[in-house]
Amino acid sequence: MQPPTPDRPSSASWSTSFITRLHRYRALLLRRWWIPLLTICLGLFVQSWLIYQTPPSFLSTAKMMLAGKLNINQNAVYSEDSVNFYGTQIQLMQSAEVRRSAESLVHSTHPELPPVRVDLSVAQKPRTSIFDLQAIGSTPEYTQAYLNAVMQKYLDFKKGMREDQGHNVTTAITEQLIQVEKDLRNGEDEMLEFQKQNNIGFIQEEGNSAAAYLVKLNQQYASLKTEYELLEKLDLDQNLDRGPASNKPEAGASPAGEAPQPPQQGMPFSDIGPEGDYLKAKQNVQLLKAERDTLSRDLRPKHPKIIKLNDEIAKQENLIKLFRADAVEKLSTRRNSIGKQMENLQANIKEWETKALDLSQRLALFNRLKGKVDRLKTLYDRLSNSVKDVGVSQVVDGGDQVSIMEMATTPSSVRPGLLKSLLIGLGCGAFAGIAILLLLDRIDDRMASFGEFQHHFSENVLGQIPREKTKGKVSLLQPDDARHIFAESYRNIRSSIFFMPYEGPRPKTLLITSAVPNEGKSTISANLAITFALSGARTLLIDGDLRRGAQREAFDLSSKIGFSEVLKGEVNWQEVIVPTAYPSLFVLPRGKTLSQPSEHLLRDTTDRLLQEIYNHYDYIIIDSSPVLAADDTTSLAPKIDATLFVVRLSYTSARLTKKSLELLYNRQVNVPGVILNYVDTSLPEYYYYQYSEYYNTPVPDEDRHGVAALQNGNRAPS
Repeated sequence: MQPPTPDRPSSASWSTSFITRLHRYRALLLRRWWIPLLTICLGLFVQSWLIYQTPPSFLSTAKMMLAGKLNINQNAVYSEDSVNFYGTQIQLMQSAEVRRSAESLVHSTHPELPPVRVDLSVAQKPRTSIFDLQAIGSTPEYTQAYLNAVMQKYLDFKKGMREDQGHNVTTAITEQLIQVEKDLRNGEDEMLEFQKQNNIGFIQEEGNSAAAYLVKLNQQYASLKTEYELLEKLDLDQNLDRGPASNKPEAGASPAGEAPQPPQQGMPFSDIGPEGDYLKAKQNVQLLKAERDTLSRDLRPKHPKIIKLNDEIAKQENLIKLFRADAVEKLSTRRNSIGKQMENLQANIKEWETKALDLSQRLALFNRLKGKVDRLKTLYDRLSNSVKDVGVSQVVDGGDQVSIMEMATTPSSVRPGLLKSLLIGLGCGAFAGIAILLLLDRIDDRMASFGEFQHHFSENVLGQIPREKTKGKVSLLQPDDARHIFAESYRNIRSSIFFMPYEGPRPKTLLITSAVPNEGKSTISANLAITFALSGARTLLIDGDLRRGAQREAFDLSSKIGFSEVLKGEVNWQEVIVPTAYPSLFVLPRGKTLSQPSEHLLRDTTDRLLQEIYNHYDYIIIDSSPVLAADDTTSLAPKIDATLFVVRLSYTSARLTKKSLELLYNRQVNVPGVILNYVDTSLPEYYYYQYSEYYNTPVPDEDRHGVAALQNGNRAPS
């Protein structure tokens, strides 16, 4: 049956998933790098052809510079914003008003030149006050004349703007000065009238006193409120535990200049009042009970002394009730007294709050009137000085001046926008290439990592075999193999098989298969058999791929007969078993190829053969053919305890893997897990392989014997 669905990755692994996705795109780019290269070359070719077809243009250049500035120490002299000065001048030179005026000037001075479109660009030289002007047009004479006209009209526009601005500023300042003078007189009259009706010094002193006294009243009210709430919430015994309190002053008794004393915590009581009698009665009861308990150890409950003590205790308890009632009544009277004091304090607080608020409002009104008059005086003085400064600036022009440094040069033939066009072609080609790669990635359903496998399948992963960066065939494992990570991955698979959860007998015969050829199932079968044998288990490796089996070549065996001859009944299986250089490992080679292996695998003789072999070995590993390549595996797998499915990452598509697993499940094949082959350990999710130095320590012999003992202890017949 199909194993349960594992938990999906949580949001905490989002970053790892993102990096894994980037790794997939990088691998796709390395595999199909020629696609973006082809589209980039095509984009550059198209842009080059368009540039070649465009008629030539003519470029004329000129220079303007910022002239010296006459320093006049006046605040109202007209000048542009110094921070954005250069950007403002560039925009003015390229403005529509200046360009229209330049076109009119060229038409009036050179009527024989036909007007053409001219592109104007202005830039400031870095760390200088020089402007570079460039004009590009289709005719050289008009382009040069147009550039000179632009510079002249820009200077005329600046001069006219300065004159108009000076006149407008003078008029506006004069009108505002008259209005400010009128407002200043009204403000001074209003402030004088307020001072006649109010004594400002008295208001300030009285306001400070009222605020201080209001704070003291609030503190006293807070203390009384706390005492009132405690008397209301606590019972008699809890109030008595708070301790004695001194007499409290009456609310409102403190004069305005003295601070009222905060009330003391606790309930007042005395030794002769109801509180003292109550406490003494409770103490007597405790003493009598203690005495009774002491006598009860030696006397019977009906003894006259015990009876007398019981009567005395009952009498004292009645007194406690009476004294308690008197104390509670006194406590209630005190709570009511504090409530009256709080009401009196609230009335005083409201009265003083009203008084303080009135004083504060009158003082704030005076401050507003005074501040208004001060601001109007400052503004009046500033406007008066500005009128004088503007008059001086109209006589002496001391602002920033831009002058012509070089007139327009003789135009030269150019092809404008060459670099921009090539960059556009480069960008479009790169974008098209990336789009094609992304489209191919969407179509390609091959899984490149453990995370992508989990996204498509719910099968349990028994282990992951890292990719060996070697050319040609991967050599078999050795007892002291230097490929520590590679060998450790097979040990991990071995442990997964030993300890996988099983309710019944543990699997002893294991069939290794895959969806399509070239997924590495034969190599995994051989190395897994070696790993079992190295742990001390008596292991048999059967080459069950009767069409293209390669275990004889992998182990360099000389025998040319094997499993196929055994299935046909031509030879006994024990006669073709071949020992290997590995202790406890034996191989049953393929033998000659069979045209229809599934017909032999379905026979009852095959069942008897497997049962007979089953009793002679601890583990039997069968290298079978791919599921989709032939019907051999689906015919043999139902007879085997467990089938391990091999998936080669970045090779087999998810669609083919899913179809293969469905074929196995439909034949009631037990698939306890999947082995991922050709794993790229550079991905961040394979942190398990980042500690290769940890595997350099060889495994002691006693550990191997312990593993073998564990295998023998878990062994069960099929």
